Amino acid sequence: MLVLLGVAACSATVVEVEPAPTGAGATPTDVPLGNPGTLASPTQPAESGSGLLAIEPLTAFMDACVADAGLVGPCHCAASRMEGSLSEIDLVVFEDRMTGALEFSPDLASALVDCRDAPPPPAWSQARQQLYLDECSAGADRLKILCACSLARAQDVVPAHRLGDFLASTEVQPDIVDFINECV
Repeated sequence: MLVLLGVAACSATVVEVEPAPTGAGATPTDVPLGNPGTLASPTQPAESGSGLLAIEPLTAFMDACVADAGLVGPCHCAASRMEGSLSEIDLVVFEDRMTGALEFSPDLASALVDCRDAPPPPAWSQARQQLYLDECSAGADRLKILCACSLARAQDVVPAHRLGDFLASTEVQPDIVDFINECV
């Protein structure tokens, strides 16, 4: 009997929805949100002097993307294409999807397909390699062999033009220790 009363009460309830205002008088809070059950579509990055994303989400994204050494070229190509059109939040979402569920978003999958034949980027210059090795070993002879081993993974994950940003960051993951751990 109670169930019947509950069904009757719910069916008698009418919810009236006003149309969203449009035109010049609409405020940002008045604009409809569309389907709230989906992720927001990729956004444009904030305008900045260099137009580059922060190194932290970029390297996390590259590490997740390059999990298979066969994807180094396509991942670098896709990252360079996406870096100018996606925000840091978009890259974090992509990285989370790739590491959590091993799935690529449609945007990333499309970029990877477009880049499927891209060769790996050229090896870092001798100067860049030496800069990485010096920073990695920090003058400790014991670390030189491990740092030399980790250089290949670092080149896979860190775009050459962003090495300075990578070495300067204290928040970046994966970091040099993560690269060394792959050699242990």
